[in-house]
Order: sequence, then C-alpha cells, then structure tokens
Amino acid sequence: MGSDSILAGIGATVLAVTLLVCGFAACCLPVTTASLAGAVSTGADSPYTHEQLVSLAQETRAFTVDAHSSMEEARESLAADVVAAAREASAEGAPKYSQWTQQAKQVLGDAEGEGGAVAADDGAAAGDGSALETMDALAKVSDRYALDADAVSHLEDCNGLITGLSSYLGMIGVAALIIALVLGFRKQFAALAFMLRMGPALLAVLVVLGLWGVIDFNGLFAAFHSLFFVDGTWTFNYDSLLISMYPIDFWMGMGAVWVGSAIGVGLLCFAAGCLFAWKAQVQHRELEEAAAA
Repeated sequence: MGSDSILAGIGATVLAVTLLVCGFAACCLPVTTASLAGAVSTGADSPYTHEQLVSLAQETRAFTVDAHSSMEEARESLAADVVAAAREASAEGAPKYSQWTQQAKQVLGDAEGEGGAVAADDGAAAGDGSALETMDALAKVSDRYALDADAVSHLEDCNGLITGLSSYLGMIGVAALIIALVLGFRKQFAALAFMLRMGPALLAVLVVLGLWGVIDFNGLFAAFHSLFFVDGTWTFNYDSLLISMYPIDFWMGMGAVWVGSAIGVGLLCFAAGCLFAWKAQVQHRELEEAAAA
C-alpha cells in the first residue's frame, strides 16, 4: 500500500469527523435556535409567552455556546435577561399575569397583587443585589419562573465542553483540508476521490443513530448525555423554564439539523469525489496512451 493510499485512508476518516463537526456547527448557529424555538416553544404550560421563550432561548444559547472572557459576567448577563422577561411577564395586564404567584412578584419587587404582599423567602427586592441573586431567589419560588442553580451549572458544563473542544474540532477540519490539497497538488486524483467518497460513506453510522432516534429518542438523548455529563445533572422538571425553552421536540429538531447538515455537506464531498474519480480515469487513460506511443 502506497503512502498516498494511506494518506487517503486517514483523510477519509478525518473527513468523516469533519462532516459530523459541520452538522454540530449548524446546530450551534443562532438562526437554528431561533427557528426551532419559534416552532416548538409554545409557552402553553409556562408563565412566559411564546415570544419571551423564543427570546430567552436565544440568550441562553449564547450563554451555552459562545466563548466568554468572564463566566461571572456571562451568568449575570443571562440572569438580567431572565429577570427582565420575568418583570414583563408578571406585570399587571400582561398575557401570563395570572400565572405569577404573589411570592414570585414579591421577589421581583412587585408587592401589589391579589391577596396582598407576601414576603418571599430569600427574596430580593427590585434594585437590591445582583440579577443573578434575583434569578436564584425567583427560581427558589419555582423553576417555572427562572433558571435555578442546577440549570445554570449544566449550561456552564455544556459551555466548557463546547468551547473546550471547538479548537480541536477546528484542527480536524484543517487537517482534512490539508490532506485534500496535498493529494490534489500531487495529482493523486484516485486517492483524493477515495477520500472524498469514503469519508461521507463512513457517516452510515448516522443512519443507525437516526433510526434509534425515531424509535426511542429519549433513550438516545439519555445515552448521548451520559457520555459527557454526570447522571442527575441534566434532568429537570418538565415545566421548568429550561424545558419550556427547549422541549423534547426542540432536541429532535436539533438532531434532524445535525444529521441533515452532515449528510448535505457529505453529498457535496461525494459529488466532488466522483468528479476526481473521473479525472483519475482520464489521467490513467492518458498515461496508457503516452506509454503506448
């Protein structure tokens, strides 16, 4: 087996990983979260409106996916968004006003409401303490109203995992590009064709995962999380704010985006591989004609 064949085999493997990374990158785009949350975050069982849940889902995506120079500032910014949405949703005359208890309103500094003022345990009045302290106090009333400490901790774990791996995953993509360029410059079209066609073919594992997701998405979701997170750190109440923003249908949609994007880019690579396979045949024929002459 020649060096070019070995390089092509390595390239195919690296390309397959790159395609998976491309699918994941598509899931991390702001437009993906906005579209999916807009479609499935109905707000039927939430004290927030549909529009507020979609907005909070996008702010939470930024906290979870983007790199932050200061995690403390990022937490405070996310909490400020949640508290601002809570004040708007609990204001008298708001569409979901009736779903806010007097205790929750007291935490937000609104002592007016049916039944009179009720002191909130660990509450923070308007303007007192940080937004994070207010959100934490609100979550202690109910995690329907705010992200509790466990939810924020899980989102931080996700951020650490994503940002920690992003540079390495980017290097894998660069490696695939370099191998393809090396084979191309050396006019090893057959090897390049093998790489570009075999890489997408290795994504057949996605078909298996896709079938698993169709049959038992909850099982697939649990298995995926168990690979990266400690059991018990990623399960939350069905009516919590986190789940209201990201219900199971949201994650099913993310799975479809991941698989669809990876396969879509893979098909482009496969088509390029077919083109280089044709060029390899032309090259081989020209060499035979030159030898015969």
